[in-house]
Amino acid sequence: MPTEQDFKHIIDEYNGILYKIARSYTLGEADFKDLYQEMMIQLWQSYGRFRGESKISTWIYRVALNTALTFQKKQKRIQSTSPIDKFSFKIQDETRGGVEHVFQKEEKIELLYICINKLGKDERAIILLHLDERKYDEIAEIIGLTTSHVGVKLLRIKKQLFKLLNEQGYGRI
Repeated sequence: MPTEQDFKHIIDEYNGILYKIARSYTLGEADFKDLYQEMMIQLWQSYGRFRGESKISTWIYRVALNTALTFQKKQKRIQSTSPIDKFSFKIQDETRGGVEHVFQKEEKIELLYICINKLGKDERAIILLHLDERKYDEIAEIIGLTTSHVGVKLLRIKKQLFKLLNEQGYGRI
């Protein structure tokens, strides 16, 4: 039987996955925190049912993505105002280049996430997995596509992101 300590260790190791997904499926800091917390709850509730038939990271992605999609559906029903265009997230790496460098880096990452947020739900999931350096076969397993279809979709997604970034005035990020 999995212990709470095992779960904490897994979450510590794969925290970046949760952060990226939550950030890509929300537009504001409050929603980010809510979604992140909901993903943690869903992971904890389903942890005892994880059978080890796939990699732990694959299971985490599936649970987190399904939670994000459900969260997004709920948010669309409650949304009464227009979406926020920018977040106020902070990047923890402030070691090189001073404050101006950190600000520029934050701005570029923020813009990338804004553009990713404009993609369709499946495209967002695929590009997040790709940015997390997952192999095509693992992306295919998580998303439920063939490996070759993942390659085709990634090419289209990259073109779409490049177009969105160009529309924002950034040809190269």
